[in-house]
Amino acid sequence: MIFPADPPPVDVQRELAAMRAELAAIRCRMQDGWMDGERARQVRAVVEDTLADSATRASMGDAGWTVSYDSGATLRSGDGAMSANFTVLEQVRFVCSSAYGPADGSGDSNTRWGLENRRTNLTLQGNLLDPSVTYLALLSYQSQTDRFVQVPDTLRPMYAQLAKDLGEGWRAVVGLQNVPWDLESDFLGSSRLTTGDYSVFNYRFGAGKQPGVTLRRQGNAARFSAGTFSQINVHADGGWNSDEYLSFAVAGRGELKFGGDWQRLSWMSGTPRDEPAVVLGLGGCMSNGRAQNPQPPGSVATPSAQGVTADVRASMHGTTLIAQYAWMRDPVGAPELGWYHGINLQASAYLTESVEAFVQAGWMGDVPVEWIAQAGANLFLAGTHVKLTMKVIVPFGGGDVDGIREISGGLGIAAADNNASFVSQLQLMY
Repeated sequence: MIFPADPPPVDVQRELAAMRAELAAIRCRMQDGWMDGERARQVRAVVEDTLADSATRASMGDAGWTVSYDSGATLRSGDGAMSANFTVLEQVRFVCSSAYGPADGSGDSNTRWGLENRRTNLTLQGNLLDPSVTYLALLSYQSQTDRFVQVPDTLRPMYAQLAKDLGEGWRAVVGLQNVPWDLESDFLGSSRLTTGDYSVFNYRFGAGKQPGVTLRRQGNAARFSAGTFSQINVHADGGWNSDEYLSFAVAGRGELKFGGDWQRLSWMSGTPRDEPAVVLGLGGCMSNGRAQNPQPPGSVATPSAQGVTADVRASMHGTTLIAQYAWMRDPVGAPELGWYHGINLQASAYLTESVEAFVQAGWMGDVPVEWIAQAGANLFLAGTHVKLTMKVIVPFGGGDVDGIREISGGLGIAAADNNASFVSQLQLMY
């Protein structure tokens, strides 16, 4: 008996079916002319361009460039070698200043008011080529002259510096920067100051911003900064020369911290959520002046600024107390050259999560108007991006305020015989 052959395995049948289908497809394409040589070259060119673009996109993806918009706009590479953060600060204020003149009518008794674009800051900062190399550039427009800005209505550099992280908390900084001296020299501009602007104490006894070289070190509980500068207590306009400017200037500041962290302390006031902290500060400066330098009270420039300052800042549960003392030779506003004492007292407290009340008073001995005080409140909206400051400024005593009267944009004081000033300022920071 002859038995029929076994059927082929299932896999063979599937393979034969696939081959038949492929052969049918080839015959169909051949009948349609399929693709000539020119078309084939065009397709290959498109494919090559697509592959090249894909390789480029993959390279950018490997670098890991990211953009964020939390505090300004930040562009950052994945390896951390490059970054750029751009922020804008805008301060618009309404100022009303009341003045009283002497009985004979010879003085200024006018009341002035109006709106002004007080300050616009454009800040660019980040790291360059290496995570340890950082840069900072700040251009500022200011509508009024003040203690450190002599030319109003211009966009001019306030900071321009490079810094190198040397490891173990050490940094070297070169360029236009704050002279390390009093408490307010720790802050970048006025945006993070409680009162919305520099205090009377800083106007009278501050060291300002100057080109220089500093060495800094920050640890968990202590930090210090010391350097040499072209000038101290003189505005930053112009360059150095042997006839008119200081031959040398040095300054330094050290701080000791108990509790808190340095990042939170970058704002002058602590919020209710911040850890309690106490910071003790000590500063010193010395400069060698020249006789050709202008002397107060005719100018804000001083021939030889030197002295010491000490301060304490305590913050707990949204309440911050500050006390500062300075003993400086030839400060701004002094009626004559010599050594003068100064005191600054400031208190602030958060009444709610977004409302902060403050009071501040600055004193300088042996001047016609020794005390100048201000009190007001801050309203924070959208976190810290929007800040509305309303305050009243009152000088105690009559007579010529000397250097202080020239800073109408900073304090709202419009005349030597000033009685009081009201300031309402809206600050936007993005």
